[in-house]
Amino acid sequence: MDNPRYTPNDEERKALSTLLSERSIPKLNKLTLSYIEKVTDKKWDDETVLERIRSAVSGQKESYWKEGEKKSVAYRGAYSVLSYMAYQMPGYVHEVSEFFAALVNAGLMRKHIRVLDVGAGPGTATIGIARVLSVIPGMTAEITAVERADTHREAYSYLVPRMLQSFGGNSRANKPLSLDITKELPDGEFDLIICANVVNELTSLDREGKADLLVALSTRLSRDGNLAVLEPADLENATALRDISRMAKEKGLTIYAPCNDLRGVPCKVSPCWTFQSYADIKPTRLMYALGGEKEKYRFVNTDVKFSYAVFRTDGHRKCGYKIPADAKRARLSQIKRHEGKRIHVTVSVMSNDIGDAKNYLFLACDGSGSVPCYLALPAFHRTPEHEALLTASYGSVVAVDSVLVRYNQKQKAYNLLMGQESFCRMIAGTSTGVPAPDKAKALKEKYGTGKRGVHYAGERKKGEAAVKKRGRK
Repeated sequence: MDNPRYTPNDEERKALSTLLSERSIPKLNKLTLSYIEKVTDKKWDDETVLERIRSAVSGQKESYWKEGEKKSVAYRGAYSVLSYMAYQMPGYVHEVSEFFAALVNAGLMRKHIRVLDVGAGPGTATIGIARVLSVIPGMTAEITAVERADTHREAYSYLVPRMLQSFGGNSRANKPLSLDITKELPDGEFDLIICANVVNELTSLDREGKADLLVALSTRLSRDGNLAVLEPADLENATALRDISRMAKEKGLTIYAPCNDLRGVPCKVSPCWTFQSYADIKPTRLMYALGGEKEKYRFVNTDVKFSYAVFRTDGHRKCGYKIPADAKRARLSQIKRHEGKRIHVTVSVMSNDIGDAKNYLFLACDGSGSVPCYLALPAFHRTPEHEALLTASYGSVVAVDSVLVRYNQKQKAYNLLMGQESFCRMIAGTSTGVPAPDKAKALKEKYGTGKRGVHYAGERKKGEAAVKKRGRK
C-alpha cells in the first residue's frame, strides 16, 4: 500500500514523549508578541495595549460562558484575536498536540495524512498537529484550514507559516478558506477532520443541528478517517457534546472514543459531565504581564482540560469489549434496585480522579444508565487491589467487585462506595503508569497527633465505623 497506517518507531515515540513533557512553546510565545506589535504598531508590553487585551479577554470570557440563546461568540476587531492568542491559544495548542499524539500512537493515522482544520482560528490545531509531526519524520501532513473570521485568518497567515518552518518540512498548510461550514463544506477527502473548540460557538444551530453538521462533515472523511471534536471541559459545553454525540450516533456515526458500548444499548445518562485532563502548561510572559501581581487568577490560564469525541463511519471503536450477557455484573440502568446493597460492576472510567483530599472519585459508566454514577474510595481504605482503578487511563474499562450503592440526593447521582474488601482489575485499556497520590499519607502528615490527642488513625476508625453503620441500614 502506498500510504499505509503509520506506527512510530521507538526513537520517534521517545522524542514524542519528550516533546509532550515540554509545557511551553517558546517560538509560539515569541511570535505572539511580535504579532501584537505588528497589529498595534506599539510595543507588546505598552500599558495601553495590555489594558485593551485585558478588556477583550474579560469580555470574551463573559460572552463565552453564557448559556443557551444568550451565548454569542464573535471575533471582530484586532483585539478579539489578540485576546484569544494571549489567554486561550497556548493551552489549546498543547491540548491538540497531546490529543493528536494519542491518535498517532494508537495507529489511527497514515504515513501521509490530509487534515481539515474546521474553525481554525489563528492556527491552534494546525500548529498542534505540525508540532507533533516535527518529531516524527516518517509522517507528513497536508492541512486545509477553514475559518470565517477575517481577524483569525490574518493571524493564521502570520503564525502558521513561521511555526511550520520552525518545525521542518513535513507539514504543509494551505491559505485558510473563508467558509461558513453551517452553509458550505470544503471539497476533498480527509483522513482527519478536527473541530477544536468550535462546535459550541455555532450558536445558530441547536444540538440536533450540530449533530447534523457532524454527519455532513463525515461525508468528507476517507474510508477509515476520524472526525475529532474537542470542546471546553466546563459543565455546559462538555455535557452538550455528550448529547450531540448521542444524536450523531443515532444518525449513523460510530463513536470511536471515549464512550464505550459495553452493553450494546443506547446510553441515556444526563447530564454526563466527562472530560480529559493533561498536565498544566507553563504561564507565558504575556499572561504574567496581563495579570501582574494582583490579577493572575484572571489572566493566567494554565489548565489543559477538555471534553472530546472521535467519530468514524466504518464501525471501528477504540474498545470492542462487551460485557457478557451471563456475567454477574450489575447493570447501572438498574442501580436504583441495588441501593444499600453490595454489587459487582464492570464500567468505563470516564474521568481522572475528581475527589477531594480524603477521597478518590471517578465517573463510571457501563453505557446502560440514565443517572450519573461515581466510584468512590475513601483514602484510608486504599489497598494494592485498587491500583487498576487508580491508575486507569481515561476511557479504560475496569471490573470492580464489592461496592456499596448509595444515592447522593444533593448531586442526584449514585456513589459506588469501595472499601478494603473491594477488588479492581483492568479489562480493556491501559494504565497511565503513574501512581496515584497517597492521600492517606498526606492527611496523616498534615494532621498527625495534636495537643488534643487527635490522630489520623482515630479519624480512620471513625470513618470505618460510619461506613459499616451505613452498610447495616
